[in-house]
Amino acid sequence: MTPTSLVIVTDRGSLKAYRVTETPTRGPSLQLVQAFNITDAHGRLVDKLSDAAGRFPVTEGAGAHRGPASIAERTQLISEIDRRIQKELADQITQIVLRNGKEGWSFAAPAEIHAAIVDSLPSAVRQRIVEHVKSDLVKVEPARLISHFRSLQQI
Repeated sequence: MTPTSLVIVTDRGSLKAYRVTETPTRGPSLQLVQAFNITDAHGRLVDKLSDAAGRFPVTEGAGAHRGPASIAERTQLISEIDRRIQKELADQITQIVLRNGKEGWSFAAPAEIHAAIVDSLPSAVRQRIVEHVKSDLVKVEPARLISHFRSLQQI
């Protein structure tokens, strides 16, 4: 089995990468290599857009305004923003792994975005993943993070 030299944890808006160092007496320990926040992932959609719902009324050609305003494009916009965030996370992971992941690496992300991020990674980076954890572990402190990865457990 390929040893884990790097642990990357992410959620929708942030990413943390840790280098795994082995100590002979205490086992593996994690050292923060890089932390990254995506500003587009935080905040409300209404605050980011200049065209609030209700701004453009639904009309029939040159006719008068009838009913509520059109908001049909909002769901497409949300899925496009999510796709871009996941692509940006995958790009950051690729750079980190190419710089720091000498052997294999372990990856944790919430189940909702895990597969999309892994699918966006280049195959050379994806094939070096030693362990997948489908949990949001970004806010877990490094000392407790080790317990969530079987590849870091002492045998």
